[in-house]
Amino acid sequence: MAMQPCRSALARSRQTLRLPALRACYYSTDTTVPESFKPSESPAEQLPRWAYTPPATKAPIQIDRAKDKNNKIWPVNANPEVLDRMYNRLLGDGGSQMLPEELKWLAVTHKSFDNGRRGFSDRLALLGRMAYYMEATKWIVGKGPKAEAQKDEFSELRKPFENEQLAVVDNLSVETIPGKEKLYALAAEVGMLGTLRWKPRMPNKLEASGVETVMTMSILAIIGAISLQHGSVVASKVVREKLLPRLENL
Repeated sequence: MAMQPCRSALARSRQTLRLPALRACYYSTDTTVPESFKPSESPAEQLPRWAYTPPATKAPIQIDRAKDKNNKIWPVNANPEVLDRMYNRLLGDGGSQMLPEELKWLAVTHKSFDNGRRGFSDRLALLGRMAYYMEATKWIVGKGPKAEAQKDEFSELRKPFENEQLAVVDNLSVETIPGKEKLYALAAEVGMLGTLRWKPRMPNKLEASGVETVMTMSILAIIGAISLQHGSVVASKVVREKLLPRLENL
């Protein structure tokens, strides 16, 4: 009995919504876009996507304030020629032509830059990480057997099973995949720091701000961008011929 008033109220609301005038209001098919929602024809709209912050993502007031104003100052490269030279040093002659302009900038953009409003490279880095580790594993396994069979107290009484194709798997216990340290060294060698788009937490302490991780992610993001643009076969070839030999010599 206590639920009867609620049921009657719901019934009255259903009858109200059945009125033609309200039905037209709730189910209007008018697709006219208000003037305030139409894209502006400002000069920024004619620039490439990487070169400006979308106006709709800007707040009317600034809410992130640093205790030290010097921590807000960090110059970022905006010259395409500088970026192309880095790609050529990393991928060889013509490396800057492997990716379209938007992908080239996205691969070197960290989410700390412009609060992520121009896109960032996290997803490309995830794709590149999978391609890199797969090819690096094949690289180590394809070098021929390196690990010797381990002997124990029963070695004289039994002979372990041996196979050439299985013996190379033990290489992974002897040689490790080049990790963050070598990827960071390669990124520093090709001058990636001068092209990286990011905002360190402490500009005077780049190592404490995570520069090693950010530059490593950019290398993996470039691999992911190549895989996205040209496919896994080309990305594997780039890792195998352009990156792994240099990483092994670092």
